Amino acid sequence: MGGSVPSLLATDAASCIAVAERMIALGTHGGTVHMLDFLGNQVKEFNAHASVVNDLSFDIEGEYIGSCSDDGSVVISSLFSDEKMKFEYHRPMKAIALDPDYARKTSRRFVAGGLAGHLYLNSKKWLGYRDQVLHSGEGSIHAVKWRASLVAWANDGGVKVYDTANDQRITFIERPRGCPRPELLLPHLVWQDDTLLVIGWGTSVKIASIRTNQLKAANGTYMQVPLSGMPQVDIVASFQTSYFISGIAPFGDSLVVLAYIPGEEDGDKDFSSTAPSRQGNAQRPEVRIVTWNNDELSTDALPVHGFEHYKAKDYYLAHAPFSG
Repeated sequence: MGGSVPSLLATDAASCIAVAERMIALGTHGGTVHMLDFLGNQVKEFNAHASVVNDLSFDIEGEYIGSCSDDGSVVISSLFSDEKMKFEYHRPMKAIALDPDYARKTSRRFVAGGLAGHLYLNSKKWLGYRDQVLHSGEGSIHAVKWRASLVAWANDGGVKVYDTANDQRITFIERPRGCPRPELLLPHLVWQDDTLLVIGWGTSVKIASIRTNQLKAANGTYMQVPLSGMPQVDIVASFQTSYFISGIAPFGDSLVVLAYIPGEEDGDKDFSSTAPSRQGNAQRPEVRIVTWNNDELSTDALPVHGFEHYKAKDYYLAHAPFSG
């Protein structure tokens, strides 16, 4: 990407990225959030944090950007006004998701979590903003994604899903066995639609169909129906890869995967350090388009400068989550 990006990253390094319908958000190790158009030109800049930006989240309208950082803060900024909110959690925050309807609703909800192991749901009440702890006690929060009424997050034990419409946790999907520790190779969560959750973790891909107790009526409203005795998650696809998953996203009826190809000496040794490899024996990352059965439709090696020294965690794949 050209535009402003080369000069912006001349003295800083990118740490995370998010994509909306109209723009791109780029977080840096220095704590800045840059707003870019699709040519890479900077349109706005937020000096949001005092340390590395770990995650970014847009609302469905693309009017607000939420960011979280190792400095323990969550910052939510309006892209079209001077509105800005900052929340302090005093421990490194690793994941954030805005309510998709953040711009439309007065509740101004978001979920966030990090090293303390608490997943917070923050919302605006009569007397100010209040945190509700949705879950804690199973290690750090590594990823969180919000779609419609469903919030999915990954901690050390696996992936959980919470339904904000009726305030209950509805399913748990165990962390794949044998995958590297989450802090060394992050789990990747993405909603394909309002009920299909794609999970890429280590060398494992699972697609889960989440069943809630809401039925959409003809007039567009939702009705509550009992779910007693019904399973609330179906694993509709599951497969293992020959590479480490550095990112995953829906691509029509298929999946696009950012693949990190293990070298001959990779494996557990590759994940023993978060520092770039001095030997420089890593292979080029690849973008692969695969079916739900792991049939490969396309493969493209990326011409990344310095790829020899990068690890699986150094790469990031972002897509516009509300574009269908």
